[in-house]
Amino acid sequence: MPWAVARRLLKSEGLDRARGWNRTLARAADGDDQYDNKKDELQNALEEHIMCGEKLVQLFELEEEEIAALRATALALDVPENPFSGAYPILLTEDELAGHQGAAPVLAAVVNYNEGVAVVLASTRYLQTRETVVVAELTDEAAGELAGFNELIGVRHQRLEALDVLWIPEDGRYVEVRVDYPFGMHQRHGMIALNQARGRFDDLLGSNLELSHVNLFPVIQSLYEEQGDGAMVELGFMVAGASQKLEKTRRGEQCCREEAYHLGGIGALNAPIQVYRTSVLWHVDLGEDASSAPEVSIRGNSSHTAEQNPFIGEMVVRNCARFLDYDHVRDRILDHLTSDDEDDDDEL
Repeated sequence: MPWAVARRLLKSEGLDRARGWNRTLARAADGDDQYDNKKDELQNALEEHIMCGEKLVQLFELEEEEIAALRATALALDVPENPFSGAYPILLTEDELAGHQGAAPVLAAVVNYNEGVAVVLASTRYLQTRETVVVAELTDEAAGELAGFNELIGVRHQRLEALDVLWIPEDGRYVEVRVDYPFGMHQRHGMIALNQARGRFDDLLGSNLELSHVNLFPVIQSLYEEQGDGAMVELGFMVAGASQKLEKTRRGEQCCREEAYHLGGIGALNAPIQVYRTSVLWHVDLGEDASSAPEVSIRGNSSHTAEQNPFIGEMVVRNCARFLDYDHVRDRILDHLTSDDEDDDDEL
């Protein structure tokens, strides 16, 4: 869990944080009445984050009776005894994961919420990341030895417990496969994880989700055209089929749609731009004066604009702490998806 997300989660529970993630963990591990009294709430929050945090997501549209049958089958699954299910929702340590490297995902939990059923697969993944070391968070002795460096970059090799989720809603037509997609994970590895998880879910439930895979490409243009719907912090588009542009504007959470240079440029065009890539963030109130900035990215490439029926089947959802902010992002995407379907019906 990214520290920024953990900080918001702790604040939403009314808990004080120490300076930095490591010191906050040490404070909780050493015994703190404030944290001890919130043990159940923190475990519930952790499970919510497992369902929603840092995910690569695919959507599948099914009929109501198909979803009802899928939900019933999921609730009837027998979760086997294994190290992952025994510890769930607590994650195994890196040492405990060593013996499971390369093993196929195993069923770790089936959780029945009011809003839907979650089937959870667990596995061990390997991740190599380059991270900026914050000198101020080091011990005084280590910081002293590193005095004079303006920036430190460390390469971290990690075993991570991946918890991939099949979400079967109580209401609605869209089933989701959400696989863990931590910062630093390559997209091709994420796609391998998605295909592996979807295949395993199909084996467990006797389904064939790929047949109902939802195309998210039309959502990109719809998001761009919806002025005021979140802040568009990344925008990739083609101009007149020949010139490729990529705009980013994360300083102060400005919006690419409203940036003066962008407006001036498209105002001089004789034809509309063709959008193929976007990232949008929203602000969501989590309570206790805590807010979240969840973000969705749908990333195509310029060649999609030349295709007759371009298809993008996944989106990245980041910075979500709980159901509240994840559901906000998912519902906005579904609103754009269904509005696009309605527009197509009107044209017919």
